[in-house]
Amino acid sequence: MSEFQKFPLQRYLTGAPQSRRDFIKRAAALGMAVPAVGTILAACGGDDDDNEAATATKGSGAAEPTATVKILAPDLNATATATTPASAGSPTTAAATATTAAVATGTTAPSAGKPGGKVTFLRQEEEDLYDPVFNDANPVIWVIFNVYETLVKPNDEANELVPGVAESWDVSDDGLTVTFNLRAAKFSDGSDLTPDDVIFSLERARDSEASVWTFTLVEAKEITAPDDKTVQVKLGQPWAPFLAGIAMFNGGIISKAFFDKNAVEGDEGISKGQKVLNGPQSMGTGPYAITDWQKSQFTTLTKNEFYWEEGRPFVDEIKIVTVPDTNSQILQIQGGDVEGLIGQTSVPFNRVAELQKDPKLQVLIWPASYSGMVSFNIEKPPLNDVHFRHALALATDVQRLIDTVVFGLADVSNSFMPINSLYWNPDQEPYPFDLDQAKAELAQSTTPTGGKVEVLTSTGNAQQEALVTVLKDMWAQIGVELTITPLDAQVGRQRVLDHDFQMRTGGWTNDMIDPDEIVSYYIIPENSENARSGWVSQEAVDKAKAAEAEQDPDKRRQLYYDIQKIHKEEGPAIYLYDIPYIDVLKTSIKGYHHDPLGAYRFKDMYIEG
Repeated sequence: MSEFQKFPLQRYLTGAPQSRRDFIKRAAALGMAVPAVGTILAACGGDDDDNEAATATKGSGAAEPTATVKILAPDLNATATATTPASAGSPTTAAATATTAAVATGTTAPSAGKPGGKVTFLRQEEEDLYDPVFNDANPVIWVIFNVYETLVKPNDEANELVPGVAESWDVSDDGLTVTFNLRAAKFSDGSDLTPDDVIFSLERARDSEASVWTFTLVEAKEITAPDDKTVQVKLGQPWAPFLAGIAMFNGGIISKAFFDKNAVEGDEGISKGQKVLNGPQSMGTGPYAITDWQKSQFTTLTKNEFYWEEGRPFVDEIKIVTVPDTNSQILQIQGGDVEGLIGQTSVPFNRVAELQKDPKLQVLIWPASYSGMVSFNIEKPPLNDVHFRHALALATDVQRLIDTVVFGLADVSNSFMPINSLYWNPDQEPYPFDLDQAKAELAQSTTPTGGKVEVLTSTGNAQQEALVTVLKDMWAQIGVELTITPLDAQVGRQRVLDHDFQMRTGGWTNDMIDPDEIVSYYIIPENSENARSGWVSQEAVDKAKAAEAEQDPDKRRQLYYDIQKIHKEEGPAIYLYDIPYIDVLKTSIKGYHHDPLGAYRFKDMYIEG
């Protein structure tokens, strides 16, 4: 397996050497209940030795805040109080080639960067709304972590939870009450963060019917403020993914006063892509505020002068411009007109080697929790036939796609869950490339000699264009004719929402470190109509809901393994490959970080020279 794909969470829970007390503190940060800790410790063979393997290079940033988490550790038969440090680290720079996978490249977060300056980044993807509750697209999600902070948040390596708006938190022994101690934070207009803002934001995230992310707070039955520095959440039952879920973007804390002033028709103000007529476009406690944006054109982030972390951020203004054409983006970065290319697909894999040779540029390859696939709408024939779907999977030579489309910078996928994410099944076999077996499956379908299918792609996306071109050639060998339909991002998105498609290219990036999010999205229909696929398995739904409440990690793992098996066998998608994130910046840009969950971390970024 390629180094850059070694998403650390599963290794951090079950593989890396670590002390028993450090394991307890990490398990507590993930919200694991009492039985979970003892069971995993037994499986890991943890001991009380303090020697622990390092998993990331640590920067020398600001003083580390701590989170106090009280749990009962049954193996020690005592109550343990754990301190979870926040990670300030970023990966150190490492060379990479277009044909050899490398560890994430980047620069260590500075202890004291140079304040000031403006940067312009380009990306291909378009943004359509900036609302922590209603957004459903990576171009927005990856930006708003810099704007709307959550109570707790993933660290830079996305392998543990660290303080956010809450400087510490405490989980009751029965797992039913979580108490968050708020830090003295201010919104970007200088007003104080209050428990009322937190309660408003979390209740809105939990109760907004139009949101597809309400599952993250479904067990938060009561949210109260015992005093002006504390928020307490009472759960309906012990809930394994609660802390990881509350760290998701939809749990971002927004100023209630700002929302009340700018909301239209109750909940339409910032949720439907409507600009605020005058003044800032956001009001969070993060290092940046959105001060201007033009839909599908650009977003301007301005430094929050009241940010609680002293000395951060460094850069005064970040402008993120949408440029759909890849060649135009590359010409601008090579010409020195902009400071970087960021995004999910902004840097084609076939240009990596060329860009690495430019002494003015740094090519950053980051580990990602990304799983690429071709998703089906099984409501549309011939894709409503499982034998037809299996035939397409068996006629797909994924290794050839990796070699020709992403130039070796990927790993073969075997699941809808990203490689090495928590409870991903490493032993599940991917579909083999077998044309004879593909033809045999096709012969059992309602279209035994083949048929026509349409795939939607994004206009100007070179990677998607290369992918579907090769798929068209592959599937022609079994008599399936693939029609390629490139669409503007907004038009394509609407067709998917309307179920007006047969198949589409794309993938998934985890937004939280627990599998509850991705499983809820792909398996439980009330959340997103099973990724608009039209496919539902009641057996998988039952197992997904059982896994949410299950406290034993071994039992949770088996439930998620079973779900992955069902999804593969019933075939609502073809698993392709897991790829890294690739960004290209001027060498003068330091301290930039792109975490495995996709979020841009701008607060430590500065301009050298």
